[in-house]
Amino acid sequence: SLKEKFLREDLYNQLGSLIIFCQKISKIFIKQNSGNIIFISSIQGVCAPKFDHYRDLNMTSPIEYSVIKAGIISLTKYLSKYFRKKNIRVNCVSPGGIEDNQHSKFKKRYRESCNSKGLLNSKDVVSAIKFLISSDSKYINGHNLIVDDGWSL
Repeated sequence: SLKEKFLREDLYNQLGSLIIFCQKISKIFIKQNSGNIIFISSIQGVCAPKFDHYRDLNMTSPIEYSVIKAGIISLTKYLSKYFRKKNIRVNCVSPGGIEDNQHSKFKKRYRESCNSKGLLNSKDVVSAIKFLISSDSKYINGHNLIVDDGWSL
């Protein structure tokens, strides 16, 4: 059962503090006339969890996780437009599930929703972040780059 105190803490710590951080870092970026913010969200900020993956397992995806991750994607778009003509780019990467010793039933179910690999590792996501850091992406702004092996399709 969701506890109001923990919900408030999660919303502030994972979304509210991000907004405060952006407020502070944007002052530096405006002063130097350039900046590049890359957020990390999740496919669960784009799609609802596939609850059948969790069936009969002692695990789930909490509602606040999806809400916070959707908020990060929205913040990406908001700030991208807000910093228009200030030479500050704001983008987001939304990875799929990351391998972390999940139950074998969960891994199998998850993989069935993907195109090939299933759960990812951190190396699978790094290339997308490197691309958004690079000048090769200088005209990409306000984008949410999904790296999920087709899970969200």
